[in-house]
Amino acid sequence: MNKLAQVVEELNTDSLQEREIKNVQQYQKKKMEAGIRMKLDQFAKELSEVKKQREGRWLKSPMRHVH
Repeated sequence: MNKLAQVVEELNTDSLQEREIKNVQQYQKKKMEAGIRMKLDQFAKELSEVKKQREGRWLKSPMRHVH
């Protein structure tokens, strides 16, 4: 194999490895983002439940302090 062909092959190999690394990084990023979305969704549900509970207590209370 001549020097030019060897250099071209090395560049192609490097480029393939870089693409594989980018693919892995993109997968990891998407996985992390999905985990964050899941936690945010859970937090939103919990927050909604607490809000409903507070509203229910506020409506049931006979005397609310008004300032």
